[in-house]
Amino acid sequence: RLEIGHSQGVTRVTLEALLYGHEEPITSVEWHPRPQELYKEDRILLSSSMDRTILMWSSSAESGIWSPLTRVGAAGGILGGSIGSTLLGFLGVKVEPRTGETLIGHAYGGALHLWSLQRGQTCLQEEVTSEELVLGSQWKATACITGHFDSISDCCWEASNGEYLLTVSGDQTCRLWGPVTTSTEEKDVWVELARPQVHGYDLTAITSISTAKHRHKIVTGADEKEIRVFDAPLKCIQLLEKTLYGNRNDGLSQEDDDLQRVERAYIPSLGLSNKSSAADSAKEDTEYVSNEGSENKFHLPLERDLGAVSLWPEVGKLYGHNTELFCLTSTLTAKSSGTNLDGQYVDEIFVASSTKARDVKDASIRIWDVSRNKCVQVLSGGHKSTIASLSFSPDGRFLASSGKDRRLCIWERQQDKSLVDERVFGLATAIDSAHKRIVWSLHFCPFDPSLLASGSRDGSVKIWRINKLDSEESSTSPERVEVFLTFQSASKTAKDKSEAITAVSFAPLPYCEGKKMLAIGLENGLIELWGIDDNSCQLLLAIEPRLCHFSTVTKLCWRPQRKGDGTLMLASTSADHGCRIF
Repeated sequence: RLEIGHSQGVTRVTLEALLYGHEEPITSVEWHPRPQELYKEDRILLSSSMDRTILMWSSSAESGIWSPLTRVGAAGGILGGSIGSTLLGFLGVKVEPRTGETLIGHAYGGALHLWSLQRGQTCLQEEVTSEELVLGSQWKATACITGHFDSISDCCWEASNGEYLLTVSGDQTCRLWGPVTTSTEEKDVWVELARPQVHGYDLTAITSISTAKHRHKIVTGADEKEIRVFDAPLKCIQLLEKTLYGNRNDGLSQEDDDLQRVERAYIPSLGLSNKSSAADSAKEDTEYVSNEGSENKFHLPLERDLGAVSLWPEVGKLYGHNTELFCLTSTLTAKSSGTNLDGQYVDEIFVASSTKARDVKDASIRIWDVSRNKCVQVLSGGHKSTIASLSFSPDGRFLASSGKDRRLCIWERQQDKSLVDERVFGLATAIDSAHKRIVWSLHFCPFDPSLLASGSRDGSVKIWRINKLDSEESSTSPERVEVFLTFQSASKTAKDKSEAITAVSFAPLPYCEGKKMLAIGLENGLIELWGIDDNSCQLLLAIEPRLCHFSTVTKLCWRPQRKGDGTLMLASTSADHGCRIF
């Protein structure tokens, strides 16, 4: 017995009951606000635990013994797996106070799990006991609110049609977001539809290499030396078909009919990569996994399914780097405008990658032909430190690179086709001190391959023009690349200096009489839209701070224009763990 003395006397606390039921530490307790309406009980206590369950307790009116009434929890996922594939438990539980028929569980991985009470026919009778209410009611899990729980380092749209958005994060997951039409919302709601990769390292970069003939293919990089290639399984494609195109019976779209895809992927018990076979896979807790219902009824995936069933199988590894991956880009993601550009390199598909550079040797770029799992060229000699940004021109002729050495390099395709397997690109121009501080971001204009934007920590944005060669000029002439516009971010720091630029991205369409629109992301989380023409620039819109991020913008990416509707959509990611779509 505990006695507490105070000014009004002594308060004595005695132990009424010791409740056994959880197998791991209990993280929170909560009294149900409406026990009588729920189960005709005087008191109902809820408890959450790291054993991945939430228990509901009540005491017997006759004996006073406390016992569990029911249990909820999403006990699916990979047992002993990484955070991205398992729940690891709940940190808290809350009850919706108005009716008490909705439970909210806060999972260790950041997701908010929702359960709603569904009563059977026996619960509708006039004379019904507490026991009959418990037995006749069921707490059903609904689609939960998910999201990254660490800094989002990169994002990209699906390259062939821009159907969905992919993000990677320091929480070691790659997540796929798509629009879902609901009966209660006027606009589509973007939700997590799949989790293509769950890794053992922090993910740092992603790019899409999805084409009309082979859709749903991605390349990712992490704090490791190899690059991984993933292809969507049948289950994920069928979900995307139902979500993006409605409930159709054919399952796959026409482009995918002749491709051999596996049903789903598995995480091996001793490995970091998703496999297409269940052999040696990690043990999955499938106690509550069935979420399918009838075949004709559409269900959004639950957290337990996202971390296990929605994985994409790994179809390739690219070896060659000596340090951790930092940046990835592809020629396909550069073609976001839908404009038919001329040139002999337009249809070629390459991926470029860079890593954290501890010396000059590591400050190189590798060019990959993913279809052959081959590195076709190593671009060295251009930089002396980590290459922070890469961008292909939409016609495939140029590759721009920049980084911590403040140098801007323009690499150009070689004209001699006999050297294609030895030298795909050559250094056309290298500009020292392109900015006063680190150059964090580069982006070619999607419908004008001669324009390049760069954003720097010095708070400035520069618009570069790549001039055409005259017959007497050398391809490495420094006059070939010139700055024709420079401007500062409108947002200022506390010391009245321009806020650092951390991301730039040209819109895929001109907005007025051929003018270009450039989105810039800032270190303070704000986003600005600027209009660019041949002679001037102007601030079009500074997005309201309440709609922006509250930490560094890490990537800006416009949705590709493939369907010709002219609608512009901008995705932004940030170190604040958030992804926003405007």
